[in-house]
Amino acid sequence: MKKMLLLVLAMIVLMSSTVFANSWSGEGKGKECPVGVAKEHSQCPIMEKFMKKTRFLLENKSEIGLSDEQVKTIKGLKLQIEKSEVQQRADRETFILDLKSELAEDKIDVEGANKLIDGNFDAAATAAKANFSTYAKLKGLLTSDQVTKMKALHEQMEKKKKEEGKEK
Repeated sequence: MKKMLLLVLAMIVLMSSTVFANSWSGEGKGKECPVGVAKEHSQCPIMEKFMKKTRFLLENKSEIGLSDEQVKTIKGLKLQIEKSEVQQRADRETFILDLKSELAEDKIDVEGANKLIDGNFDAAATAAKANFSTYAKLKGLLTSDQVTKMKALHEQMEKKKKEEGKEK
């Protein structure tokens, strides 16, 4: 029974490390992914996209034509996501500690452990949905003219990046 529970713990720790895939380098350091799908370099696709989009918008606010109110809202959404990530990290660490504590008991409460596991994954799903909703709010802030300007600027930057890559 203990061997089976140890195997379950190992699988849970492995899955939770994927679920909360740590770390990106560069501009999004420390962001964790609440979804079970990790992208290259363990980057969360929702968080990666959100952070890249906010960074791009804020760095190019004049060219895109963002109002002061839009900039303030974007910064607020970014802060909301960052605070959420701190809470998600703490929840994950608490879950792992609780699970280890349960495994250390002489008599294992399987039903209690199952509830703990279910709660962890329910929380991860809720966090992923909230992050996705916040990303949708970010995209919804822009007018169609601003979206057109943003896309044109992005294409221009990508083209320049490719040309610089060929010169090397």
